[in-house]
Amino acid sequence: MNEKERYTVVVADDEAELLDAVCQMIRWEDIGFTLVGSAGNGLDALQLVEQLQPDLLLSDIHMPFISGVELARQVRALRPMTHIAFLSGYDDFEYAQKAIEYNVISYLLKPIGMADLTEALREMHKKIRLRYQALQSPQTERPGWEPFLLPLLLDDFTEAGELSEASLAAAARAAALFPDLPEPRLLVLASRMGEEAATAELAGSVDLILSSYYPARSLAAGRQVLTLLASDGDFDRLPIALDELVQAVGRVWGLSCATGVSRPFEHWTQCHAAAREAVDALRFAAPGAQGLRQLPQPETAVRCPVDYAALPDRLESLLRTATPAELQRFLLTLREGMEDVALLQVLATALRILSTTASEEQIRDLRRRCRLEESAFAAVPEVERWRRAIQLCLGAQELLAGQRRDGVSLLCGKALEDINLHYMDELLSLGSVSERLHVSPNYLSANMKKYAGDTFINLLIKKRMEVAGDLLKTTNLKIHEVAKRCGYSDQHYFSYCFKKYYGVSPMALRRSGGNG
Repeated sequence: MNEKERYTVVVADDEAELLDAVCQMIRWEDIGFTLVGSAGNGLDALQLVEQLQPDLLLSDIHMPFISGVELARQVRALRPMTHIAFLSGYDDFEYAQKAIEYNVISYLLKPIGMADLTEALREMHKKIRLRYQALQSPQTERPGWEPFLLPLLLDDFTEAGELSEASLAAAARAAALFPDLPEPRLLVLASRMGEEAATAELAGSVDLILSSYYPARSLAAGRQVLTLLASDGDFDRLPIALDELVQAVGRVWGLSCATGVSRPFEHWTQCHAAAREAVDALRFAAPGAQGLRQLPQPETAVRCPVDYAALPDRLESLLRTATPAELQRFLLTLREGMEDVALLQVLATALRILSTTASEEQIRDLRRRCRLEESAFAAVPEVERWRRAIQLCLGAQELLAGQRRDGVSLLCGKALEDINLHYMDELLSLGSVSERLHVSPNYLSANMKKYAGDTFINLLIKKRMEVAGDLLKTTNLKIHEVAKRCGYSDQHYFSYCFKKYYGVSPMALRRSGGNG
């Protein structure tokens, strides 16, 4: 079997005998799966999904500590590409139907024999394979909207004075762009998959994924896939949609995926400006970066008039994505082969980008270090002017790189602060913290693992268990009081987690004086 068609699976069931039977008696490899983990309760299952990112979660609907439906909801937020199958009794079926929106691909009724379960798993494998194949080879035929959409995003009709809002709206209706939304709210995405030019197949995959959340129309434009999204309201599901896009492109195509997003807008004449904004946001991402990108402080950024000819556009891309050596080679080539006007474009582009991303104090400091004072700069020889311009560009690139690092560090630092300050809050979770920080659970989880060396859930458990161990060793609090102080209202679950972490029960640790 093709290794790309071998899918990973986590099994969760609180009936130990059934869990063991499923894990040991199913011949997983023969039916295209690799069993990577098992759990006896919902919270352990969620922890395994965050760690192992399986293609399939096979779970009982009634689970200790967290219900099957709640587990499906949280898995959907954390790992949208994970498919879910429920084991349930007859009385659970209507209850399980509530989870239909959470990638539930099968309901299996208990009791179930291993032969029937094996056949059901074969069907699940087929469903997953067909989904992945559809993403890898989507329909690339384009209806009448593509000839309208391409110039809509790439040309500035407003600046040229060619078409009015009314005429563009009429053309959109004629092209059946979003036929079910007569007055849509719009948003533009610019997605980069890997380092090669975008293809019609990738654009089709983007449409397939995003269209399950919002009406979407995508096309390949150079290295980007440009997507016009529509909504009759807000775009609150966009983070999870882009998480699924990242995971799907990685799983199916083996490519990294980063997406720049514009601000929402309501007029067709704003499409070109929104596309530029999305592309600018994408360029702020480092090579190989994943997930959603937005320009810093889009509401207050000061934008200078920009000549978007080839040179400024190329330089802007290098400032945001190239190595310092690559940037310097490009600038030295310019110095050798072009007129002084190129120097002015270099300075203008670097200062424009700084004006949208750096503070006034940072800009003043960089200008001072590069000696760009007008009188002194105009009087020096051309070679010296170029040297200072190159120094400015390298300084600007360093600031941009620092902002990317600082942004992730700040985000993860705030998440760790939440753990340290609010570990006793039972409702503290990856979902609640990511919502407060205005990022998706998947994005926060992935960056926490890089920044702190472990998943959010494991870091929270570690903090709670360390506090619990100290309380048991240094106070006379009862076990249920210790549990409550550490964020567990269920003493049984606290004891389960404690023994899993320390290898002994809370009472045994207390009796041993902390040496157990």
